[in-house]
Amino acid sequence: MKCPYCGKAHDKVIDSRLAKDGVTVRRRRQCLACSQRFTTYEATEAQLLPFLIIKRRGQGATIQHLRAVLTFMANTLKILSKESESLIKEMEKSEKAQAVKESQKKARERKAVKRRAKSLMMAETVLKVITRHRRGVDISKLKERTGFDAKKINTIVFELRKQRKIKSLRSGFYVKT
Repeated sequence: MKCPYCGKAHDKVIDSRLAKDGVTVRRRRQCLACSQRFTTYEATEAQLLPFLIIKRRGQGATIQHLRAVLTFMANTLKILSKESESLIKEMEKSEKAQAVKESQKKARERKAVKRRAKSLMMAETVLKVITRHRRGVDISKLKERTGFDAKKINTIVFELRKQRKIKSLRSGFYVKT
């Protein structure tokens, strides 16, 4: 590539990227002789020349040959379009499966939040009963006042003791801290 300033053929490429048209390549060059910078745009001959069919013998193609080539190309494109359609269908199926998995995950998360909320409400109920009895309350009284079974009350009492909201005066007898 000759420098447009000094005419020397020695330069280096500084930057290279696709031009805005997406077909040609834009290159920034710097002359090694005079250090001037200039831009070149490059395209392949296939991009610049119109569509041309040349037979093996070097003669131009006749209308029959062009029709045969175009028919072959059209059939090939049909086959390719069928394959691409099947690929698109597979992608759509996998996207739907992914969407179903995500909705199931969200449903599980909502259920877990509801369980936690219900558990917190039950813990508040037990804590209110314990708070009303200043001298303390035992498990049988908690079962009677809340309607919960013994296992659930024991679990809630354990959590409340862990959070230091209640304390045990003696075995099975609890007061608010």
